Amino acid sequence: MGAMELFFVDGEISTQVEELAQFIGQQNQSAASFAAEVAQSSDPVQAVLTASQGVLPKVSEDKVEAAYNQLFAIARTGESGIDGVAAAVAKDISANAESGVAGLRVLNNLYNLANAAQLTVFSEMVVLAVRVNMLPTLVPLVSQLPKLLAGWTGSAQQKADVVLELRNALDSAQLGNEAYATELVFLEAIGASDARAAKVATSAIVRFANLSAVCDLDALASLDNVQELSQNGQLGSAGELLNALLECDFEQWQKYATANADALKELGVDADKATDKIRLLTVASIAAEHLGQDVPFSKVSQAIGVEEDDIEMWIIDVVRSGLMQGKMNQVTRSLVPTRSTYRRFGADQWSLLAERLDQWKASLEALQPVIGNAKLVAQQQAMQMAGQAQVTIKE
Repeated sequence: MGAMELFFVDGEISTQVEELAQFIGQQNQSAASFAAEVAQSSDPVQAVLTASQGVLPKVSEDKVEAAYNQLFAIARTGESGIDGVAAAVAKDISANAESGVAGLRVLNNLYNLANAAQLTVFSEMVVLAVRVNMLPTLVPLVSQLPKLLAGWTGSAQQKADVVLELRNALDSAQLGNEAYATELVFLEAIGASDARAAKVATSAIVRFANLSAVCDLDALASLDNVQELSQNGQLGSAGELLNALLECDFEQWQKYATANADALKELGVDADKATDKIRLLTVASIAAEHLGQDVPFSKVSQAIGVEEDDIEMWIIDVVRSGLMQGKMNQVTRSLVPTRSTYRRFGADQWSLLAERLDQWKASLEALQPVIGNAKLVAQQQAMQMAGQAQVTIKE
């Protein structure tokens, strides 16, 4: 979460309550009478907290944060502290704040002051951001969700509800990449025990197929909960789609897509986007099998079913997606991959990595005598030059 605005409120609590009561009364043009009413109350603190509902959220943007800072200072002295009032205050702000910027700033302060109520305050931040069309301001929090979830007080059900609330909001704002990232957090942190896990996993698989900017399939397929759901047959045709994305090259994908066209359409898979995604993954797979080797453009174009004249653009797209690094040689019309990402990093990939490490170790060992000889020659040459050097001093 963002840094909290520091605030300092001077004076006895009774004075603070009276000042805030007068301020609230001014909004209703009854400052004196309301302040007197609060003073005569058996619980002035609770009276001013109750009276703030529906009033402070509509205060002008330049005063609203200061007013809430004083309210929070008063609430902290109450029996239930900040957590006791956080839910009511947060709901009031999310429903009535006239300034989205100021409202989110106040909720951010409240979140940082709260403990047990942080989950509720976060939920109301999402509600407000949606209402005032400022959801992009919460996008940086998606990457922090695992840490936030671990710190929140609440049941697994409540945490799952908030994560899905954020996912749905991001989806409505057409922030597909962020919605997908939120689904990964849900699947990793909440678990397959939640009744909605299979539906979320299905949505994530379909998003992966459709989103051009998301290419790290292992981040989804390697999740224990996704594997469990798939093995238990709870993903249905989405599980078959995931296996196809993991295993198929372009030619195999075409056969699968043709045979399962109706199922893919029902899932919501965009056939063209999914086919392009398979092309990218196929190029990355070819690169992984030929690291440091020349791969002719003709071989790549044949593998993904495009004209050889277009292959350079496809290679650039693969590099841009983060799936591969390498160099193109336009003279020899070939690709030399230096790094590539596997769709699934399993036992076979670990075995291949161990084999390459052994080869690298053997190569280094073979170089040691050469390096030793070079050092010896350099030392001998330095000694010879030192012996030839003469110093003459005139008398």
